[in-house]
Amino acid sequence: MPMPGNYNWRPNDNSPSTNLRYKLEANKWMDALRSAEAIAPKPNYRSDLGFIAALIQIPLLLLFIILMIPILLIKEIFPGAEKTGPILTQREKFDARMEYLNKKYPSKKKKRTSTWEDLPVEKQEMVKFVRAQTAKAKAEVNSH
Repeated sequence: MPMPGNYNWRPNDNSPSTNLRYKLEANKWMDALRSAEAIAPKPNYRSDLGFIAALIQIPLLLLFIILMIPILLIKEIFPGAEKTGPILTQREKFDARMEYLNKKYPSKKKKRTSTWEDLPVEKQEMVKFVRAQTAKAKAEVNSH
C-alpha cells in the first residue's frame, strides 16, 4: 500500500520491482560491511578477556582461601550455641509449657475416692440441708 501524500522515497508495496530494489540495496550494504571488515578486522576479545579473567580470579581465590581457613578454624574451636529446635506453633508452645508446669507443680488435690457412706453423719446432714434449701429457692424463683 503506497504512503499517503505522494511520498515515494521508499515505496512499501510488495511489488516485484520494489522487492528487487530492496534486495539490491541490501546486497550493496553487505558488500560495504565485508570490505570494511577486510580492511580493519574485528579484534578477538574472547582470548584477551579470558586471560584477564584468569589474572583476576587467581588472586581473589587465594584471598578467599586465606580468609576462609581462619574463619573455619575459629568456628571449629568455638562452636557457639547449640542449634535451635523446630519452630513450634502457638498450640504446641502452650502444651509444652503446661506439661512443664504440671511436672514442676504437681496437683495437690486428692482424687475423690470416697462415697456417701464414707462421709461423717454431720456432713451428710449438712449436704441434705443445703440441697433442700437450694431446691426451695429454685422453686420460689420459678413460681414468680
